[in-house]
Amino acid sequence: MSFLNKMKAQVTNLGDGVSSTTSKLAGNVLTSSKENSKLVAIKGEIASIDGDLEFAYKAIGKKYIEHVAKTGHSFEFGVQDTLIQIAPKLDKKAQLENEAIEIEKALKDQLLMQEKAAFQSEFDEEQAKLDKALKMDVISKAEHTEKLLKAKKRVDNFIDIRKIEKQYEMDLISKDEKEERIALLS
Repeated sequence: MSFLNKMKAQVTNLGDGVSSTTSKLAGNVLTSSKENSKLVAIKGEIASIDGDLEFAYKAIGKKYIEHVAKTGHSFEFGVQDTLIQIAPKLDKKAQLENEAIEIEKALKDQLLMQEKAAFQSEFDEEQAKLDKALKMDVISKAEHTEKLLKAKKRVDNFIDIRKIEKQYEMDLISKDEKEERIALLS
């Protein structure tokens, strides 16, 4: 039986060793998992800082280009080759922005003329109605003239009224100021 007792003792020792090793491995895996999580968090934070730095580098570059564009003076720190590449792009951008403004202005002018034509049509209808009322002795000549001048004034000042409305749309003037200015023109 002593042989069996020795075997039992060895199996118990082996089991305790495996259990201890497994426990150590589990602890190491758990510690390793925590460290990996910490490493991932740190790398994420580094990536975030790198992103912030890239943004700052771009802002510095943009300010430098704006300074050179405004003053025509640059200070040397090894970016002349980049500036040579950027200059035509800035010129092209400015050209395209000017083209866009011209197109927007042409479209606005076309819309403005259509609106003015509609106002003119309304004036013509109002004039015809007032002329008919005058002929039927429903209104006096003075009333006819007064109402006709008021309607004509609105058509004559259409462009100025439209500009005032556009200023209001662009938040350049208040609603009260808009109404006040239009009342002076109407």
